[in-house]
Amino acid sequence: MTSIAAALNTIKKNDLAIIGEGLASQLTVANLAGFDELWSLPHEFVEPANIRRNGWSGVSIVRLQHRNGEFRSYYLKRQENQKRYSLRYLSGAPTFQFEADALQLAMMKKWSCVKLGAFGTRTHGSNGALQAVLLTPKIELPSLEECSASVNDWSRYLPQLQQVGEQLLAIHQSAWQHGALFPAHLFIDLDSGEICLIDLERARKRMSPPRAAYSDFVQFFRRCDWLPEDAVAALLEAHSKAMPSLISKLNRRFPNRFNLK
Repeated sequence: MTSIAAALNTIKKNDLAIIGEGLASQLTVANLAGFDELWSLPHEFVEPANIRRNGWSGVSIVRLQHRNGEFRSYYLKRQENQKRYSLRYLSGAPTFQFEADALQLAMMKKWSCVKLGAFGTRTHGSNGALQAVLLTPKIELPSLEECSASVNDWSRYLPQLQQVGEQLLAIHQSAWQHGALFPAHLFIDLDSGEICLIDLERARKRMSPPRAAYSDFVQFFRRCDWLPEDAVAALLEAHSKAMPSLISKLNRRFPNRFNLK
């Protein structure tokens, strides 16, 4: 593999770019090393396709064999005619383009996010549809949402939650917002506290780090009323030191939820 910067430039020039020689080899062996080959796979989605206006998107699982003979699962996201606009993409781009951009940034910044495997866009020759594919490895960890059903005593995991907060702070200090910071999108190793974030389609740069953090945590705490106050305090410990005004705003936003200091 060349430098990450060179790889990112390649992504912008070709219908499909694959990050890493190992994955390229696996896709080649499976006859899936092109945009059309991935696009043409059966529409066997892990959940119902997202159909909006004249477009759709869906997520499938692809299993690829490594050189040692073991198989690994990947998430294949396919999308047609679902666009978003920005100053960078004034005429619009697939929302997966925004996710690929965010994952590329995460690779360079060493943020705790899923690794980009392959990405490509094209305009269909016959009907003009804007299409995109994005491939990432399946995370072999439980999501924080899944942990809510199995963990009875979160006080055992306060050091790990502090570690989670430090990893989120690394993103927020760059004034970047995940954009969909839900417990279902945060995968965690409860032994170490290491996390892996997915679904960065709505990631964006905000005016300041506190704004990025506030927007993310409002989304997060709306969806995890099962997390006790001491666990919340541990999760926000790093932010409370770096952004004390953030904690005041969260206390006001959730007055009946917790009283953080």
